[in-house]
Amino acid sequence: MTLQPSALEKPIAITGDQPECLTEIFRDEVNLAVWNRALHPRIAPFVEELTAWEGRLERFVSLSKGDSAETALPNWAMTIKGAEAWIDDANELIEMYRCLFEPETVGLRLHVLKGTMCPRFHVDRVPVRLLCTYRGVGTEWLPEGSVTRPDTPGPLPDQLVDPGSVGRLATGAVGLLKGEAWEGNEGRGLVHRSPSPGNHPRLVLALDWL
Repeated sequence: MTLQPSALEKPIAITGDQPECLTEIFRDEVNLAVWNRALHPRIAPFVEELTAWEGRLERFVSLSKGDSAETALPNWAMTIKGAEAWIDDANELIEMYRCLFEPETVGLRLHVLKGTMCPRFHVDRVPVRLLCTYRGVGTEWLPEGSVTRPDTPGPLPDQLVDPGSVGRLATGAVGLLKGEAWEGNEGRGLVHRSPSPGNHPRLVLALDWL
């Protein structure tokens, strides 16, 4: 039986310092699960050099079973110190995503952003998206108590919120954002936006269920 949104509790966020906390995304009332972690120091040189390509690096690849995150990198990036460490880390996230959701194909997007990609609070029309910001400010999100949703099915209205109520994923954290296409979650997708990068470009990895 699929519960209707009115029969469910208000969506909540779950955070933890162990990867197992990501399995909480399967609970009906959870629309954000976050694994707070520290990035391995070996990744740092790669991340630092890659973000010098702000505004000029945007990669999208479709990954079948067995494909590596390496396919998302241009050839020149493979010569950067720490590239193998980043690939190992990204592959770990890909395998976790596959283990959780068993998609036939995973869409991988890698961006170096010098501007704000999605400045307006919005919901995604996807089942669930994994986001990890390797450098710069993490994705911002709203707890349900601060969200204004439409009274009838339709676009999300502009969100007038107290800045102090805005949550933010930490740099390096792994977030699973439940979207509107998750069965039974229509009208309950996580409300989020891209933050202003400030003086530091953002390196963002996203995984989608294709």
